[in-house]
Amino acid sequence: MRQLQMLFKNNLGRSFRVNIDDVKDGVTPEEIKDCMDEILASDIFDANGGGIAEIAGAQIVTTDVEEVELP
Repeated sequence: MRQLQMLFKNNLGRSFRVNIDDVKDGVTPEEIKDCMDEILASDIFDANGGGIAEIAGAQIVTTDVEEVELP
């Protein structure tokens, strides 16, 4: 699984994260930044007690799941 984690700071300086599961292969930094700019401009989140104030970063997390066959 690939998950995009977009990191923001709210008006109080606290961290806030928006996760998107199954992000497409080949997503560009420009596409991610554009999406984050839209989230910032929309002001639709109450981010841990304050509105989103700034972009703090982004990362793509890849998780491999291996089934374990039990005896």
